[in-house]
Amino acid sequence: MAADLGVGWAHVPGYTVERPYGLGMYLFVCFHSPMQVRTTEGVVPAEPGDCVLFDPSFPQWYRGREAGFVDDWLHVDGPAMPEVIRLYHIPVNTVMRPRGTEFVRPILEAMNRELRRREPLWRDSICLMVHSLFLQLGRQLVRQTAAQLTPAEAARVDEFRNLRMHVHERMRQPWRVAEMAGLAHLSPSRFAVLYTKLFEVSPMEDLIHARLHRARALLTDGGIPVSDVAQRAGFGSVCHFSRLFRKHVGCAPRDYHRRLLAGEASMSDTQSGRGLPAATRQHGSVSRRSRKREPG
Repeated sequence: MAADLGVGWAHVPGYTVERPYGLGMYLFVCFHSPMQVRTTEGVVPAEPGDCVLFDPSFPQWYRGREAGFVDDWLHVDGPAMPEVIRLYHIPVNTVMRPRGTEFVRPILEAMNRELRRREPLWRDSICLMVHSLFLQLGRQLVRQTAAQLTPAEAARVDEFRNLRMHVHERMRQPWRVAEMAGLAHLSPSRFAVLYTKLFEVSPMEDLIHARLHRARALLTDGGIPVSDVAQRAGFGSVCHFSRLFRKHVGCAPRDYHRRLLAGEASMSDTQSGRGLPAATRQHGSVSRRSRKREPG
């Protein structure tokens, strides 16, 4: 995966990027100044923190709205890029407004070190960093638009993620919605509504799936009694555990290890994917045509 990049590039007043035929490779730009940018919607304003990913043939045009501008940029090419874009749901040729872009500069700086040092497997390292860059970008875009959150709800996303981790790490406790809600200082009904909005699953359903996943991991050993598995996964009774296990996994707990060895079962149950977050890269004017690779 070929790459070239710039971090914190300051462009003089009047500097305009204009490439009528695109760059011939993907261009990711993160702006630190108010901008005007040509996109599929025409020329639109962009604010500090906004990003754009141009595809190789899209006509590029952008400049500072007030004076010069500062940006971080990455030229990247390779057969894997379309899959990266698809995998992380990155829109192209349009202004993106992620929730945060603090991750961009450290990744680009690390990538620049790899390009300069050329240590063994440096190309593989850069490929992984490109994935990381667009994964983080995709995550921030999801957070920004997830489930059409109100500002007050969006402010509690990290709190709820930490609470969910706290509960699942202590799944052997006899959790009830009221107890979880108390940790968030909310009423049980309000907590359940917001939890479901954020994770697309109710609090207790989510906990049941986490317990079943833990149970399946324990049952892969084949030497642990079902009663011990039920207890260690947080189920109050063996009967309740067995009934839920059969419902979601498709077999009795005592049969799971044998079916796993026979290739008839897997660690994925019918609820695979549940509990995931909702709403689931110069000098003067550059207006001449040139094959020379210009900075972003």
